[in-house]
Amino acid sequence: LSAETDIVQGREAAASLLVLLEGFIRSDPENPALRRAAAQAYGSFAFGFLEKDEPERARRLYRRGLDHGLRALGAAPGFQKAVKGALPAFRRRLEASNKKDLPLLFWTAYCWSGWINLSRNDPDALADLPKAAAMMDRARALDPKYFHGGPELFFGVYYGSRSPLLGGDPKKARAHFERAVAASGGRFLMAKFLYARHYAVQSQDKKLFIQLLTEVETAPAGLLPDQALANALARKRARELREQAEELF
Repeated sequence: LSAETDIVQGREAAASLLVLLEGFIRSDPENPALRRAAAQAYGSFAFGFLEKDEPERARRLYRRGLDHGLRALGAAPGFQKAVKGALPAFRRRLEASNKKDLPLLFWTAYCWSGWINLSRNDPDALADLPKAAAMMDRARALDPKYFHGGPELFFGVYYGSRSPLLGGDPKKARAHFERAVAASGGRFLMAKFLYARHYAVQSQDKKLFIQLLTEVETAPAGLLPDQALANALARKRARELREQAEELF
């Protein structure tokens, strides 16, 4: 699916995959690999196809992905208690996780943060942000280059999408984005798109904005075959974002 080059076909295949995974999970509800796959599928579908035009549906699907991830993580001793407790205890419990837990930690945190981002009128959801960030921070400690620099990309957006008054930190954001881009040798184009969208716009760096979008739009086909769909989406979004340049700067 991730190697699909056609966006419309990719969306249709992704929707079918969600239905298929839910069927497998009903037959084997305690299978953590299926729950992890569902978290990844729901998170990727919500981000790739729904956030812009169907944010409420995206929010619901992020929540479903989060629930699958937390269900799988909850099988580990002490995790259910920790996730409901105070942040310091949650961080300590995360320290017990290891490399084999990395995919589940990453995709659960990915869905968690997506759900929170689209639930900004819900104080309970916003209160969970430090825990989602703590989970992704543990994933970053285990392997910052996982999924083409995904943990670094998360924190680039985390620090770059907000003003300093609201917890943003442009210096940290840029460092995280640079490491995220470097993780794939610049081949995972979504990293450059998000760098432009969240750092260059927030910092009002139009030169960097144009540079990054141009690199995305002119990147050759077949640059990263196993992420062809994500790269196709990045090119589409880069073209759309460039059209907004006058109102953004």
